[in-house]
Amino acid sequence: MSLTAKGKATLAAAAPQEEITIRRATLLDSPDVGKAAATTYFSTPLTSWRHPHREKYPAAYQRGFFERAVTRMLSPRNETYVASLSSPEGKIVGAAQFVRLGDDAGARKMIHDVGVVRRVLFWFLSWGFWAWCQMWWLFQGGDKSIDREAVETFAAWCRVDEGRFWEGREERVNRWHAQSVVVLPEWQGRGIGKRLMAEVLRRAERDGVMVGLESSVKGEGLYRKLGFELLGRFTTEVDALEGADRGGVMAWYPEGWKERHSGQS
Repeated sequence: MSLTAKGKATLAAAAPQEEITIRRATLLDSPDVGKAAATTYFSTPLTSWRHPHREKYPAAYQRGFFERAVTRMLSPRNETYVASLSSPEGKIVGAAQFVRLGDDAGARKMIHDVGVVRRVLFWFLSWGFWAWCQMWWLFQGGDKSIDREAVETFAAWCRVDEGRFWEGREERVNRWHAQSVVVLPEWQGRGIGKRLMAEVLRRAERDGVMVGLESSVKGEGLYRKLGFELLGRFTTEVDALEGADRGGVMAWYPEGWKERHSGQS
């Protein structure tokens, strides 16, 4: 599936059997990372509710995903991976963004390894990018693809679930968290999502920390196969949008984690 010039999602021809490479993303990949997320989420009930005018204003709709991708990549705690074709054009067919939370030895080492110069550069780039985005939206008259009340309501639900599952849970502070994992619809069912998730699972195993994520209805089956457990369902209203009381907050634990934290969870 891809987005047309008018923003409509159309089914692409069946994807050929091409070799897929998983690699670290660079800022030059950010437009494709954002586009992959915009395309993947285009037809979901949640997107239809939050972005009811996305077909009329496709540039505004895609812009939000691009901005989130860049903002995440400018954090020294972020690791972004892409699944790209091995052909010369290297088309990106999937992407995943992960953030390392907490203040344990693994988190501190990650930030230290980024280096002072790069952290300062990221700081300046983040503020510059923020200012540029504000100017862009000012000239566009705001994001016309959204229903503002729906966006604000959804943000409130997210804050509720943040409090339910993460805030005040000492044993869950130090973790990797999957911010976004997407595979273009015509490339799904080929193990790409599993390979992208393997990147963060290896790092979590190395650090001895859990992995958290918010799963969509469709994604829950994949995460269960990878060993994730359900911490709880989304706020009721989100379930109603996603359908049939599925989807929710999930966690993966490395070997020995539960024993070390018994009595805390």
